[in-house]
Amino acid sequence: MAKYWFKLSSVLLCTMAFAVMPAAEPTPADTASQKTLRFVVYHPDFPPYIFTTINGDVSGIVPDLLAPFFQQQQLEVDYLLDNRAGAEQRLYRGEVDAMMLSPEWAIKPEQLVFSNQIIAYDDYFFARTAEEAVTEAEQLKGKKICTREYYVYPTLEALFSRGTLLRVDSSSQEAQLRMVLSKRCDLAYMNDLIAHWLLQQHYDTTTLYPTPLLIGKSGLTIALHPNWQPLLQALNQYLQQQQASGEVERVIARYLH
Repeated sequence: MAKYWFKLSSVLLCTMAFAVMPAAEPTPADTASQKTLRFVVYHPDFPPYIFTTINGDVSGIVPDLLAPFFQQQQLEVDYLLDNRAGAEQRLYRGEVDAMMLSPEWAIKPEQLVFSNQIIAYDDYFFARTAEEAVTEAEQLKGKKICTREYYVYPTLEALFSRGTLLRVDSSSQEAQLRMVLSKRCDLAYMNDLIAHWLLQQHYDTTTLYPTPLLIGKSGLTIALHPNWQPLLQALNQYLQQQQASGEVERVIARYLH
């Protein structure tokens, strides 16, 4: 069983699968009155939040949590595989309708509308050994940090800019984990839930050691093209209900053991 050395915050899970469609030549949406929502699935995947199975189906915490809402709204959802940077540009142009994106990650957040927070999470520095899990800020100087390509880390950006920390980008969170375990970087800066899931799935005999320094507190939100503004109030009400009922925690528990 994967060992994870701090208490995870409560979250949610469920395992309903959805067909994934190729993101070929999408066309802009005119209004949110249409009944097909084109929702981006990151490639590489973004587990356990949203990912494709070996059968090509879409699974994860977010699809499971939102499935009843889409049914209530009589919305058909086309899940489209796309890379993080390209998908954001297509979202601005209205060629896709929704993706997992927080305002602080977006290049032009003023051109999108955002849901309320779905799930809270923390970003930590993770080390291979207890000895490498630095506890003093001075120990971070010159450290190579495995990060996710295209991601913005508000807690760390000033340190990267000054050269105090050295950023080493990777194509996926799984690649981040492989890189820190193979000593290609000193620490990995990762979402706690993703780290837990990756250990559980791929490295169940491995322990990661989080550090108490520069913990980044954030949360998942959905970014929508402004054409879908009329859907936002109902979506936020639904998310509030799911959080209050404990459904979010139940869904997360299906994925993280």
